[in-house]
Amino acid sequence: MMDMDLDERTILNVISESIGKEYVPIIEQLSKPKHDDKIAEELNMKATIVRTLLNDLHAKNLVEYKRTKNKKTGWYTYLWKKRDKEIRRFIKAYLENKLNELNRQLEIEQNDVIFACSCSRVSLDVAMENNFVCPHCNEKFDRLNNKKIIRKLKAEIAKINSLYK
Repeated sequence: MMDMDLDERTILNVISESIGKEYVPIIEQLSKPKHDDKIAEELNMKATIVRTLLNDLHAKNLVEYKRTKNKKTGWYTYLWKKRDKEIRRFIKAYLENKLNELNRQLEIEQNDVIFACSCSRVSLDVAMENNFVCPHCNEKFDRLNNKKIIRKLKAEIAKINSLYK
């Protein structure tokens, strides 16, 4: 895996895209270790929701906690902190997988003849098998001009590659 230049904005964007935007405020709150009830209070969220999100992040190894028992009440409290090294590893793996998928899609778009109707896109073989008529919507398959798609894929690939040093 190559080294990447990941800023905080990129990390938060990838977390939002990969596991959900609801996790971003939780990660932002963990710039320093905090108790789950404090995070809930600061975000004006129910503590149970915050704990669920923290546990999801913990299952992905992106946060950790220290558990302490209150001697008077017998209740446990959890001090949460993010695992920066694991977050970076997660982001890199996600972006590598995305880059591989984008490159695969680009290869298909550049090398295959693609046909489309209003409901689907198909290869030349599939279009021929159906006599160039879509079996779902009954429209004629026309050759797709995919120059915009290719440009978009190349731009996304370039964007991810720009993160690599």
